[in-house]
Amino acid sequence: MRRERINSNNERQLVSRVLRGLGLPATDECDRFFQYFHSVANLRYASQQQCDRYVRGRRERRALLTAIDLGRWAQRAPRQIYGEVVASSQIGESLMDDLRYAPQERLEVLALDAKHQVIDRQTVFVGTLDSCPVHPREIFRLAVLTGAAAIVVAHNHPSGLADPSPNDLKFMRRLAECGQLMGIPVLDGFVIGLRTYFSLREAGILPLIQKTNKSEGLKSD
Repeated sequence: MRRERINSNNERQLVSRVLRGLGLPATDECDRFFQYFHSVANLRYASQQQCDRYVRGRRERRALLTAIDLGRWAQRAPRQIYGEVVASSQIGESLMDDLRYAPQERLEVLALDAKHQVIDRQTVFVGTLDSCPVHPREIFRLAVLTGAAAIVVAHNHPSGLADPSPNDLKFMRRLAECGQLMGIPVLDGFVIGLRTYFSLREAGILPLIQKTNKSEGLKSD
């Protein structure tokens, strides 16, 4: 469903739509709302007494005011930051703490903004003891939905060995090529073992095109 932004030209229409969804007679209730507040924007300056007079004990009207407050909060709320990626060693150690003892293979994706701040982290797949079927579209779906500027991908080996398999390397290269096409680079890929990790960036495998500007990528150490 397309998300519509409210403005002075469509606010009455959108308020009526919400009122219908709340089970209120849209025309009469819309007239009542604008009689009390004149516009949606003016609601932020309304007193508690004014809001209480408008509500008059109808929980549906209170729900409308709450929904508008939530929308206002969503517009101005800062984006949650889960951490900042500075170096491969830093993120590798952090991933080891989380994945080294996992009994099944897990593939995790870290979505980064342009400043390499982690804006989301999700486990995309949990596999069997020795396999984790995954498709690049599932990974880049997360990247697109979060507005990521780049991603880091990691999975563990329940065997405890951090050496990447030929399939690991083939998959990561395919993933990096997809990232190049989409403009969402794969900055690093990790294989997590019991006592150590393998970083494709530290090994010189990623990124596919080495950047000369240090500000554009992670440091290897």
